[in-house]
Amino acid sequence: MVDVLEWAGVDVVFGIPSVHNLPTYDALRRRGTIRVISVRHEQAAAAAADGYARVTGKLGVFLTSTGPGAANAMGGQLEAFVSGSPVLHLTGQIETQYLGRGRGFIHEVPDQPAMLRSLCKQVSRPETADTIAATVAEAAELAMAAPHGPACVELPIDLQYADASSDAWQPTLEFLHESLTMNRPATWVHAAEVIAEARSPLIWAGGGAVRSGAEQEVVTLARRIGAGLVTSPNARGILPEDDPLCIGNLPWDPQVRELVTDADLLVGIGTRYQGPNTQNWKMELSPSIVQIDIDPSIPHRNYRATVEARGDAKTVVAYILRHLEQMGPWVPEPDPEWLARVASVANAARGRLRKTLGGQVDLLDELTPLLSENTVVVKDSTIPAYTWGNRLLPVRRTRTSIMPNGFAIGLGVPHALGAAVGNGGHPVVCMVGDGGFMLSATELATLAEEQLPVVCLLFNDGGYGILRNIQDQQYERRIGVDLGSPDFCGLARALGVEAERVTTATQFGTVVKSALAAGKPYLVEVDSEAIGPMATPYTGTSRPPSARR
Repeated sequence: MVDVLEWAGVDVVFGIPSVHNLPTYDALRRRGTIRVISVRHEQAAAAAADGYARVTGKLGVFLTSTGPGAANAMGGQLEAFVSGSPVLHLTGQIETQYLGRGRGFIHEVPDQPAMLRSLCKQVSRPETADTIAATVAEAAELAMAAPHGPACVELPIDLQYADASSDAWQPTLEFLHESLTMNRPATWVHAAEVIAEARSPLIWAGGGAVRSGAEQEVVTLARRIGAGLVTSPNARGILPEDDPLCIGNLPWDPQVRELVTDADLLVGIGTRYQGPNTQNWKMELSPSIVQIDIDPSIPHRNYRATVEARGDAKTVVAYILRHLEQMGPWVPEPDPEWLARVASVANAARGRLRKTLGGQVDLLDELTPLLSENTVVVKDSTIPAYTWGNRLLPVRRTRTSIMPNGFAIGLGVPHALGAAVGNGGHPVVCMVGDGGFMLSATELATLAEEQLPVVCLLFNDGGYGILRNIQDQQYERRIGVDLGSPDFCGLARALGVEAERVTTATQFGTVVKSALAAGKPYLVEVDSEAIGPMATPYTGTSRPPSARR
């Protein structure tokens, strides 16, 4: 198994040792070529592997025990699954002679593959020691094959202890990196012809464009046809957000929605048009949509495409660019009036959003100049992340902005852990609320043990702020959302991480600057009450069904 991980280019695994994976851990220790990071909870192992994969584009690997350990990891694996992250889950399993018998063997659970299968591309289990390597290699290739996603391998403990033949597996030269769907070049020509006729086009790019490495192709296409660029949160950084063509992650803005409707063509590249970004699909898109995606189910899942161009985004867009070049003068130059409108709408949208932030706009302005091009910003599901972290905090290149696509709380710190391991020693900033922080606070001990340069910005509003705002708006009473304020700085110090509490924006900027320069884990607790409320209380996209009609 370790041979396979080395062949796959794996340099780190995250996990927790158990009686059902100790032989694997011992093999990693004896070989000594792969870094092993022990987290404090299996969900964090999955999330750290996910964060590492998103920053590096490489295979993220995590190890768990069978049964309770594998079950604990499911929250993190769900996030990797919905985010299309190439992640390999290696879990132990009970002895083969007891599988499926329900006799009460330690860590035994009924039908573990069914649990794993619900959140991955494939679950496999070797039948002999000689087939362990081939089984793991197949799973690694599958995780890295587009469309990316987790793959799981169960390793029965008796097989981990058994001897395997030295020639049981011969590695292939490289990953397959092949699509699970067939490319359809005939549709690419049609897409190029439709794009060539557009006079007021927009491009909506999603995480699939980044996963395929299509950033430069998307930018070249946008400049060639004069298209404004809307991005999902996962595609931020394809264009610098001060570029006149970049609208960014602002589809909620009324003027942006109007612009999308008025466009004579929308080119969707690697995006699903998720509910939170389209008002749960009430947003009206352009009547003409070219959809480029490797997954054949995407072009008709949420909005019906006029033209479907199936294939890897980088390959398809590169083909379209070549076809446009061949068409020469038949492709008109970008319309200056449309370009001016795109830039005007983008600037106005950012200005309107800033006015809703109240005192938090000063936090945004203090943090912005402290981030370099190589700083990764990880966002947990929390109000500052949703309102300005995901929308206004500058992103200078792709793979430096991470958010939970399943919108769960508690994944921010372990995502940041994995991101820091893959970020080449550059700092990572984690934006997290006090509610979400408590789900993974113990991972501060992992950060301290590994001395990872993660600065956690803990925005403390004494509870679940979004849910509190919803209750105040819809019910005029609260339950279960006010959590009080533990001594977060004391907790951080107890786990080996320096910490400081701030009450003003100026103090926030000073402390964060110092924390980033320190190059080690640091917790900055932000007193949200002292900073002041937002001008418009944030309630997200949740609405009762009657209010969504």
